[in-house]
Amino acid sequence: GLSAPTISEETQQKVDEEIRSILDRQYALARSLLEANRDKVEVMTKALLEWETLDADQVKDIMSGGEPRPPKYGVPEKRQSSSGPIAPSAPATV
Repeated sequence: GLSAPTISEETQQKVDEEIRSILDRQYALARSLLEANRDKVEVMTKALLEWETLDADQVKDIMSGGEPRPPKYGVPEKRQSSSGPIAPSAPATV
């Protein structure tokens, strides 16, 4: 069979430390971006709860500081409809 190349424990520890450092920096960047754009995140959350999906134009509206335009293809039917059963849709992820 094939044997895995061996690397020293010291080298493995350095690799692990560098990976952790990269992950920590990227996490901090993502968090700071979300905090700096909290108003936009909240507008997106509200729009996703209302319309379930957002298209590129709606995201552009939000990122430019405005309210998103209505969906191009109409708003999904509300589940309170009395015209018969409507299959539940997947919840929006935020």
